[in-house]
This record gives sequence, structure tokens and C-alpha cells, in this order.
Amino acid sequence: MELRELIAIRDNMYRDPELLEVYEKGDKNSNHQTRHDYVHGDEVRDLAIRLTRQLHQVFPDMMDEVTREFIIPVAAWLHDIGRSIDVDRHDIEGAKLAKKYLDSRGVPRDLRARICKIIGLHRANKVIKKGIQSPEHGIVVIADKCIGDEGRVRPLKAFALDLAGLLRFGSWSLARMNMWEGAPHDRVNYSIKNADLIVDIDELTDGSGEIVLKLQVDERFASISEMVTLDWFADSFFACGKASRYFGFFFRIEFNGVRHMWDKTANNEKGGWVPIERIQVPRGN
Repeated sequence: MELRELIAIRDNMYRDPELLEVYEKGDKNSNHQTRHDYVHGDEVRDLAIRLTRQLHQVFPDMMDEVTREFIIPVAAWLHDIGRSIDVDRHDIEGAKLAKKYLDSRGVPRDLRARICKIIGLHRANKVIKKGIQSPEHGIVVIADKCIGDEGRVRPLKAFALDLAGLLRFGSWSLARMNMWEGAPHDRVNYSIKNADLIVDIDELTDGSGEIVLKLQVDERFASISEMVTLDWFADSFFACGKASRYFGFFFRIEFNGVRHMWDKTANNEKGGWVPIERIQVPRGN
């Protein structure tokens, strides 16, 4: 199958009524969490494409055109469709759904297998356990974990957080309370007012660059100190660290202009994100 045919399948997929219905069902199943609708698929795809272009400039021979133009955007957009079947097993169910859909469109078996492998291994716990399997896997993992800001919080919860944020007593805000199931996740996302992912090759550490997630945080809703100690937050970005190291980069998070690194001795030796003053830092993510 030629690339132009694959691109036609890719572009038609994004607004295929069959898949939009699957995404809608998955978002309803995930209503106790932040948005997991097709817009989230768009966001992860777009970030994956941008990261692909940045890394392709640094490593022009690492990924061929089919990988860049088909494998990565398709896997990124389809990564959460398994939520329509089972939220807790959405990686496994998503790989099954993707296989069936791509097979029905005539996508060659080897390309289907690569996409399904990424979907089946995109969750942080899988990455931590099994590592990064390919450049395309690493890119989708980073894109998925780095999409999260106030726009993903559902409207009623966002309204409640805004009201609670008005009630402040010194540095403490009512918005920091966990008032419903999944509230810590909502508060952290709502506190992120802007997020930008960059490949930093201007400031090198012994020949190695950085992939940096820059976050602007409103601490009325979640403090930075709270964010960096949450297990799910730590796991997500630890997975990003593994993906970045696959490319020979460090992964850093920048909160309100202060860059942080992962320190495995922080947070009572559980590990955590700690601020750094300069690029010359100890190795390891």
C-alpha cells in the first residue's frame, strides 16, 4: 500500500462516524475522570506530530516517512479508544479495536501490528515495567502524558473549582480540597493554565539535550509541592523520562519558570521532582 493511500485512511479516520461514536462511549465511561473524547485524541496526535518533527530534525535517519506520517499520528489518535470497552483495560481493548478497524481498511499487517503495539503499551505502568520499544512508542507516550491542562476538566467541575478558588484564607484555598471522586486529578489539571513541550538542544549536558514540559501553574488549585508528590503524576512523567532517555535526552518539568529533575532519593526515597538551578545535574531519570 502506497503512502498516499495510508494518508487517505489516516485523514478519513479522524472524523469517521464509527470511531467518533466509539470515542463518545469511552468518554462517557470515563466521566469520573478528565475528558477522554476525540478532542483529546486530536490533542495527543497534534503534540505527537510536533514532537516527531522536532526529533526528526535532530535524528533525520531514525524514522522513515511511513512512521512519521502514518504510524505515529494514527497510534496517537487511537490510543484511548479502548475506554469504550473497559476503562481499566483500555490499552488492551484499544489494541483489539484498532486491529479490527485498520484491518477493515486494508492496512498491511506489519503496520497494524506496530500501531497496536504502541496502543497496548502506552500506559505509564507498562512503560515503567517494559520500557520503550521504538521511537514511535516513545513519542506517543510523551505526547499522551504531557497533554493535561484546565481544558481537560469537565465544565461542572471547572465551575466548582472556580467558585472554590475565590474562597481564600491567606495562602490556603478551598479549591485545594478533594470534594469529589478524582478531585486531585481535576485540581492538578485545572491548575495548569498553559503547557508547552520543547526539545531543548541549545543547552547540552555532555552532549545530551533535554525534552522539557513547561507548565504555568495557578497554585490556588494545586500546589507545585503537592503535584510533584502525587503517585500518578510521578509515574506519568517517570515514563516520559524513560521515553526521553531512549532518544538520549533528559526529561525535565518546568513549573512557573523553575526547571525540575527527577531525584530517586527524594520524597522519603520514593523519588520525586526537585528544582534544579542549572543544566549540569546528576544523570538519571
